Amino acid sequence: MRTRWIIALLSSAVAGSAAAEGIYIEFLWSKTPQGAIARQETRQFLTEGGHEHQVCVAANAKETNVGGLWVEFLDANGRRVSREEHADYLGTKRCYPANLGKDGAPGVWTARVRLGDGRAQEKTVRVDPRIEDSSYYLERGVPYVAGRPNYDGSIPPAEWSGRLVWAMDVDPQGRVTHVEVEVAEGVGERIRDRAVAAGYLSLFPPDPARATTPLRARRSLSFAPE
Repeated sequence: MRTRWIIALLSSAVAGSAAAEGIYIEFLWSKTPQGAIARQETRQFLTEGGHEHQVCVAANAKETNVGGLWVEFLDANGRRVSREEHADYLGTKRCYPANLGKDGAPGVWTARVRLGDGRAQEKTVRVDPRIEDSSYYLERGVPYVAGRPNYDGSIPPAEWSGRLVWAMDVDPQGRVTHVEVEVAEGVGERIRDRAVAAGYLSLFPPDPARATTPLRARRSLSFAPE
């Protein structure tokens, strides 16, 4: 089997919350069901197909009056296609449907978020009508949706130290058919099941060549307490 994609990420013990110095923005391919142990982090949105894409924002570890939240999307030409206000936002991680408006120019879009207390942040995401229209479609060995384990609040923050590596077998349609945890150290052993769930949520561009030359992709996560 060939291995064409390896990615390493550093996660703090409060994964999914805001970094101390700013606002955390995350894009999700679909809405995460309540109680799920993994989610579909994405670098690609599609305007066709009725996908339930999400934009998530986290500013504080605890609920605080931040004066509300504004989220806007600018298309590849820099034109604002949507702007929404969430007056009830209290700083902790919340996810909202990504409003992609209408007739936005495809390409690299910018999501901008602003809080009532003056803090602001932005992050880019690729937006196309269909995955076949995206430049990511040609990156056959790289996922456009990378499953990510959800934070386990039952584990004390001081114990978030360790590492996980899992391997994924990918079929010609881009779906993950098998996940195997290869390394689970420290807290990684305690969230092994979350890594497996995350693996199955990943999506890759289709590639007919996988019928004869299967793809095995790996993902690595390292954890360190704050």
